Amino acid sequence: MTRRRDATSLLGEHDAEARVEAFHQERAEGANGALATPPPVADGAMFYGLLGELVAAADPSTEADPVGVLASALAACGALIGTNPFAQVGNTRHPLLIWPLLFGRTGSGRKGQATDTAEIFMHETGMGYGDICVTGLSSGEGLIDRIRDPDSQEDPGGTMDKRLVVVEPEFATVMARAKREGSSLGTVLRQAWDGRTLAVLTRAAYRATNPHVAIVGHITPKEFRLRLAESDMAGGSYNRFLPVYVERSKRLPIPDGVNPDTLAEIAGKLHKGILAAGKVRRIAFDQGAQALWADRLYDEFTAADDEDFAWTEFTRRSAPYCLRIAGLYAALEGRDRMSADHLTAAAALIRYSIASAVFVLDKSMRDPKLDRLRRHLDQAGDTGLTRSEISALFSRNVPKHALDEMLTALIASGEYVQASTSTGGRPAVRYRRVGASVPTPDE
Repeated sequence: MTRRRDATSLLGEHDAEARVEAFHQERAEGANGALATPPPVADGAMFYGLLGELVAAADPSTEADPVGVLASALAACGALIGTNPFAQVGNTRHPLLIWPLLFGRTGSGRKGQATDTAEIFMHETGMGYGDICVTGLSSGEGLIDRIRDPDSQEDPGGTMDKRLVVVEPEFATVMARAKREGSSLGTVLRQAWDGRTLAVLTRAAYRATNPHVAIVGHITPKEFRLRLAESDMAGGSYNRFLPVYVERSKRLPIPDGVNPDTLAEIAGKLHKGILAAGKVRRIAFDQGAQALWADRLYDEFTAADDEDFAWTEFTRRSAPYCLRIAGLYAALEGRDRMSADHLTAAAALIRYSIASAVFVLDKSMRDPKLDRLRRHLDQAGDTGLTRSEISALFSRNVPKHALDEMLTALIASGEYVQASTSTGGRPAVRYRRVGASVPTPDE
């Protein structure tokens, strides 16, 4: 994969106090519009263990964003594992349920490809993924009905298997339904994320005990902003979701799909990992993880609890989500102790998620092409990109004058530079982020 590892996000390079101060400053500036909010850049540390192998195996065969594939795989695995393993925060038990909300532009986001790619591995495990995967989240009562408790002999029905994965490719429709007067959907979703018994007061005997529901939503940033009301965010329905911004990772006009042998190999490992995870119960910290969480990550991921920006409302559950993800990484290895490595991987994804929330909820108008260019330059790191490579990002369909305007705006932001490197002939002009080193001819 070609993701650049963002050095500023690596654990251990700043103390907790400096992290919190930088966190407040950078996010507040972005939220207030003082600085243009860049799209998030992935830290390779998030692609950990078995699911990291899955993403790496799938990446050459799809245009989907690797972060979207990872988030979808986390949701699917957490659901397949079931209710046995859990992380605990104080007296609150957290099932290993991940609810990614994939934000991507229409067409270029490849949201569906990301989830489809993760799901082919889940289907191949032979663990009945297709039996628990549905779509069409229309009401709280409808969700309860799918996994409701077995009824009496007079009214047979229901199920003892409470696992469920709901994939919603049109999450804007779900948001609209949740806003309808008298809708129980928001309440039931909050119950489901917490792993609490699902019930509605209008039907006292209608319930789903010990639910284990994962939800994967797809939406464009614009749709989300249009449909979002402040009351919805403050009510806690949407901060149960993990915001993940996705973009097309590469151009593959005719992708071949995952190699069948590779697919079978990874699916076999997943089968064993999910079975092992199902035997784990409470997942606690090992000594290294406890120190990392107490000294650094806890303060970092609770730093925005007292802030009132829209993005902070969206990320209120960053701390428990970090523990859920780290716990899932540990469970897939059959461990009941999360390590510093598990937490480091989870923290990398949480930081990406927070950056996604800031980016999506920034009210400023955006130039999609400029956003895409920023993203690729950030991923290119020290190497940067030539003008020809930049033109190729847009299939060479951007007119010269438009490309000139885009590059001028890029340099004017002060965040990127144009640099020449000696080639023995005509100097090569490359564009890179400020702070990236300029390689010498011998490098």
